Amino acid sequence: MSEENSGFKVADRRLFTEDGDLRENVTPESVEEKKSDDSALNLESNQETTPQHDIPMTFQTLIFSLSTTAMMQLGILSHPEGAQKKDLPAAKQTIDILEVLQEKTKGNLTPEESQLLEASLYDLKMTYLKSTNAIRL
Repeated sequence: MSEENSGFKVADRRLFTEDGDLRENVTPESVEEKKSDDSALNLESNQETTPQHDIPMTFQTLIFSLSTTAMMQLGILSHPEGAQKKDLPAAKQTIDILEVLQEKTKGNLTPEESQLLEASLYDLKMTYLKSTNAIRL
């Protein structure tokens, strides 16, 4: 195949040589321009991967997240991917994590946070007990 008839031209647009020196035909202004173009591209690509409605992380959000995970593991809620199956050891571990949080944050929570954590733990423990008793029968 002839190089002359290939139909396209390859141009080296790198700003630096293999040794890390600035190429002869490149000005420092074009280096700064390239950096600003690259940062704008990175900003755009980051916006595509971040959710549109970013939920602020609070203690309540953490409790809701762990509770939802435990409910999926108990088979109460279906997994976002569609499969709904029980994973009782994982559910027990998530409930234990919530208990550790309750113990370690005692006296440092607002009444609302404390009530949310207590109610979530109670509901999850009762559901876990029902699930384990149903297996024994």
